[in-house]
Order: sequence, then structure tokens, then C-alpha cells
Amino acid sequence: MRKQTGIRPRRRGYTVSVRVNGRLITKQFPAGTSFDAMKAWRDQQRAQVNGSVGGSFAADVETYLEKPEVAARKYVSQERAILRLWVHELGADRPRRSITRDEIEAVLQRWLKRYKEPTVYHRRSTLLGLFTTLDGAGAANPVKDTTCPKAWVPADHSVPFATLSAIVDAMTPWRYPRKGIRQPAIAQLVARVMIAVGLRPVDLQRVRRHDLDWQAETLRWPASKKGKGVPARPYQLNPEALAAFRAFDAANAYGAFKPEAVSHSFKRAARRVCGADTSIHLYVLRHSVGADLYRVRGDLATVGRALGHAPGSRATAQYAQGANADVDRAAMMALSAARTAALSAAPVQPSAEKSAGKSAASGKAVRLRGLQRVS
Repeated sequence: MRKQTGIRPRRRGYTVSVRVNGRLITKQFPAGTSFDAMKAWRDQQRAQVNGSVGGSFAADVETYLEKPEVAARKYVSQERAILRLWVHELGADRPRRSITRDEIEAVLQRWLKRYKEPTVYHRRSTLLGLFTTLDGAGAANPVKDTTCPKAWVPADHSVPFATLSAIVDAMTPWRYPRKGIRQPAIAQLVARVMIAVGLRPVDLQRVRRHDLDWQAETLRWPASKKGKGVPARPYQLNPEALAAFRAFDAANAYGAFKPEAVSHSFKRAARRVCGADTSIHLYVLRHSVGADLYRVRGDLATVGRALGHAPGSRATAQYAQGANADVDRAAMMALSAARTAALSAAPVQPSAEKSAGKSAASGKAVRLRGLQRVS
């Protein structure tokens, strides 16, 4: 029999226990009682403690996620995952109203030592939303006075193309599904498409053979719900991207990979090329496409379209950040060259009024000198 949490078999039945608000509550059930009935009793004890709505913190989380306005959100699965982290950190069976500001702050500070500020910001915001939704905007909220990390910190994650090419080449090129059978490694094929096009791994996972038009040399870039969302659109492929997609197509890799597995394979190759402490990861391929494109074009709108960003997305500037110095330097050199060319082509001539004024002034000066000699 599978072990059940809080349920222990005895000679004459079962002992069921549940810890609520630090107090252990037990009850004896006769033999033959169903496990569902005993679990229902445990849930009832949590719901009745202190008269709190929903009872335990874990129960309140489920109540929050079941609300229609929350369940309809496109990122509700992410909220659910984040709230489960909070339940693990703060305790599932305790009443939500017993959670204090200091307990939440301690968790936030611990996370800030391990994760980036935007990650902790989203976790804090999710918990703040739960308290606000269940208790109302004006109610006491222990999350409000805690440290609020930065929501978004733009940073340059681009890496020189030569380095990324060396990493992709160092990835395992073959896989052996059975003895004597060798096939191209899907992870390396995915990385070659990413370094050429800049597709997100999750977007490439949704690409199918009918999305590629070999004659027109275009890809139907999948629609995305990320951020403001963007519709599907045609994307012009350069020779490098065409070659990468042809290898991808030959291996029939459409939807046949997991982004996590590709990331692990890329990270292993990065360590071999750049050392064990390298911070280069798979998503850097996308950042570097944006930086290199901005370096040759100097136009953020083009970078945004090429990477599938929504018009006016703040992320576009971050992806191009690695090329800012090169673009600014090229712009100043172009400005200097343009001004020099303008001076060479059309030397500045004094205006007629200024020339006439200079002649009159010169004549007056001559007459004055003549008068001085006579006197």
C-alpha cells in the first residue's frame, strides 16, 4: 500500500493527523474508511482554523488560482509555479494570515543571493498579487513593506560571433540511437539555426516543414504571446540560415527536441571552449544576432523585426546594447567625414553685405590717416 501523508494504519483502523497553525490534530477512523474521506477530514481541519478564508496558505493559493480573472491570464501556469515556491518556503498548512513581513523578507534576501533581481521581482509581485486579490487593495499586506528588486535590468549578453561559432562547432555532432547507427545530433542543428536566425528555442520548437518556403527563401516566424505578443510573419533567410535549416530539415528535427537538453549540450561545449567558469549560455546566440545586426545596420526597428519583438519593445535596445559603442563610433566618424566633404565641395564665401561693409571701413580708415598727416 502506498504511504499516505498524515494517515497511519493501526490494528483497528487508522490514525489521521494534520498540523494546523503549529497544533497537531488527530482522529481515529475505523477500518474500511476510504482514503478520500480521511483526506477530506484533513482538508476540513485546515479550512476551519481561526475562521480564516480558505484555511491554509496552500488552500488560499488554490482559491486564488481558481478565480476566473486569474485563471484566464496567459501566464497563469507561471504564477502557479511561483506560488508553489512560496508555499514551500513559508509552509503549506499554516494560515496565510500568520505569515509575517520578516518571513517574506528573509526569503527574498536568500533568493537575491542566488538569482537575478528581475527573477526575484516577479516572485515578489506574484505573492503581492495573491494577498491583494484575496484581501482587497486596502487590507494589511505583509508583502508591501518588503524589499522590491528591480523589475528589469538591461544588460549586454552578446558574445563575439567567432567565439559562438567555436562553441557550436565543439558541440557533439553525432548521436547513436542504436549500435551501428549514427545520426546528426539535434542539439547542434538547433544551435546552428539559432546562431543564424536568432529564433527562441521555444519558437523553433513550433516550426514545421510547411513554414519553410525554399523557393522564396523565407521562414514563417511563429506567432508569440510573449510580452505584447506578435503575429506570425514571413522572415527572409540569408545563405547561412538556409544552410542551417536544410540540415535541420534533413534530420527531420521539427519539434523533436527539448530546449533544456539543447541548453545543456551548448553549455558543455561552452565550458570546453571558454573554461569551466564561463557564463555563456544558449540564449546568448539570440542576443548576439541582435547586436551584430545593429552593428551593421544601426537601426533598432530593424533589429526588433528581425528578432520577432513587438513594435516599441524595450527589449530591443537590450539586445542591441553590445553594439552601441561600435555604432556610436561609426556614426561620429561618418559625421566627421560628411563635414569634411562639405567643406571641400563648397568653400565658405563672404556675403556681399559683409564685403561692402569691409570696403567702406577700409576707405574710411585711409581718409582718417590722410587727415592726420596733414594736421
